[in-house]
Amino acid sequence: MLALLTGGGLYLVAAGERTAQATINVQAAADATSAIVAKADIPARTVLTADMITRKQLPADALPASAARDESEIVGQTTLAPIPAGSLILKPQLLSAGGKSGQSLTVDPGKVLVAFPTTDPLTSAGLVTAGDHVDLLVTITVGSGDTSRKTQTTIQNLEVVQVLGPTAQTPQQARALTFIVDHQVALFLKYLRDSQAGIEIAVRSRAENDVVRTQTVNIQVLQETFGFR
Repeated sequence: MLALLTGGGLYLVAAGERTAQATINVQAAADATSAIVAKADIPARTVLTADMITRKQLPADALPASAARDESEIVGQTTLAPIPAGSLILKPQLLSAGGKSGQSLTVDPGKVLVAFPTTDPLTSAGLVTAGDHVDLLVTITVGSGDTSRKTQTTIQNLEVVQVLGPTAQTPQQARALTFIVDHQVALFLKYLRDSQAGIEIAVRSRAENDVVRTQTVNIQVLQETFGFR
């Protein structure tokens, strides 16, 4: 009799637990929602098609307000930035560009995308990557005489959009950095490149955005600073 009572009690406890778990599962299913995610990595400036996206069940409270909820909202739009596989498709990541793609979609009005060829050691070694912010250290000759050669930090805090270089398909392609700048800075960059000035790239801290004031260096400044005779 004791064994029967014990067995019956255990059965009732187990049944209660199953019922409670079933209730939790039903509640969780009710709280979940279907979200649109990237089926595979989607590059920037790509026109979205239906086969690039899929749906995934997520908790309703984990879905941001900017998340796309219907395929019709996003198919045919163009991505402004890369979207990793499995990531939510967010409306601010997309642009209604009439099915167009291309670099101009990510360039703001008043800006231009430029390429700056360089043989700088940091760039050649692969130590400059997209997203880095760089300064240009420029040496030019002004006037004549021993002090005519001058070095100065010039254009600062340029964000590298992309690093161009040789590939298996284009082994002869020159190495260059691409920047998005205003029209005047684009002219400064072109003049420096065309003038054959000595230019090196300095990678700055991501935490530093201010323009740095530096003293122009020539042979006289070098002598006075370091005591050359």
